[in-house]
Amino acid sequence: MAIEESRELIKQLRGGRITRRQFIQRATVLGLSATAISSALRINPSRAQDATEITMWGNHPEWKDPMETILAAFEAAHPDVAVEFTPTPGPDYQAKLQTAKAGGQPSDALGEVEGTIIGQVLAGGELPFIDLTGKIDISGLSGPARVQVEVGGKVYGSPLASYTVGIAYQRPIFAENGLTPPTTWDELLAVCETLMGAGVTPFVAGAKDGVHPFFMYIGLASSVLGLDGFQAVRRGERLLTDADVLAAGELLLQLQPYFQSGFEATDYTTAKAIFANGLGAMEVAGTADFTGYLQVNPEADLGFIAWPGPEAGKSATTTGMELLYTVSAFSPPEKQAAATTLVNWLATPEAQQLVSDSIALPVNVNVTESSDRIRQETVAARVNDVPVWYSVPETGKTFDTVTAEHGGLWTGRLTAQQFVETIQASIVPNPNLDAGSATPAA
Repeated sequence: MAIEESRELIKQLRGGRITRRQFIQRATVLGLSATAISSALRINPSRAQDATEITMWGNHPEWKDPMETILAAFEAAHPDVAVEFTPTPGPDYQAKLQTAKAGGQPSDALGEVEGTIIGQVLAGGELPFIDLTGKIDISGLSGPARVQVEVGGKVYGSPLASYTVGIAYQRPIFAENGLTPPTTWDELLAVCETLMGAGVTPFVAGAKDGVHPFFMYIGLASSVLGLDGFQAVRRGERLLTDADVLAAGELLLQLQPYFQSGFEATDYTTAKAIFANGLGAMEVAGTADFTGYLQVNPEADLGFIAWPGPEAGKSATTTGMELLYTVSAFSPPEKQAAATTLVNWLATPEAQQLVSDSIALPVNVNVTESSDRIRQETVAARVNDVPVWYSVPETGKTFDTVTAEHGGLWTGRLTAQQFVETIQASIVPNPNLDAGSATPAA
């Protein structure tokens, strides 16, 4: 971007001739760096010298630059609050958060993992976050977003963003082999066989930490169940060992020969890098993964599709929430007030449009536009959408179970039937769950 253009754009921002969002959009198109954008937004003559400083942690290091830009927009609108943002890699974030809460020293804007607000409120006892009912406006949040932060009529926060999980695929590889994205299980296996015959690794999988096996299994099983079937599983009216659902576990095992060599010892982060560099045709992926792919390989030409279903018309995606931001109960009152201002802002259309433009899918229903092709494809794919299984209490332990047991599936210690039985055993059904409800009252 030319220096003259940069100066003129910043001058327009400071002079009030363009909005912060317009500035970010134009600066991004013209190539102004995220650091420069953030700096420009932070320059605010009216900013209070005694701004209350608060801390905020995140679990996506690859989002650091866009998050700094988003927070700069917040600070420009609220000059009496300054935010120190620190990201930690996802696999390490939960341990850091639990240790900090046990010691009474988490970040002021407390980023809980999805499902944990519900779980902690229903468990009773002292909460590490405060009741924000009447202090923040979540009326614009989507139903799945409100489910995660509103329990028993009380409001505890707002999600930062949402993500949808399906399959990422290499568009050039598919084009070179005359393939179209599969929509059924039979088509998926046929595509894998064609790619294998052409010397291409069909699927990149990182099985070491269990992330990919979990999302692959729940994607396939959700394509059988659909949302109604998943709710029935939560109530105990359907079992994962039912013949039609069991087939999802059997298909997961069938896909094993199409994974890259050494997939059992490959972790989630390494698998993402392998795929981003074009060393495989498909990978299970969520919305947030695409930011990381492009950081590894800016030239990657990728697409997104739902998980193919057992038959036409039953493709499925699974959708969850990124960190649920609330306010730490351990922070002093002035920092709690500042963090409340931030959490309330995160739920607004202004904040969620910036989220949609730069990191992931928005949680505010009034934000629908996106210039990003992957996000457009993701929204189009969410025709048959099921909550990510660990985000609700009844199926909350399925991730831990898959993480502990998936190795037995690859080594032959467990049959597909036995593998699915262990997952079913981890489910705690709630017969009183209303068909139209997502969480029980506290």
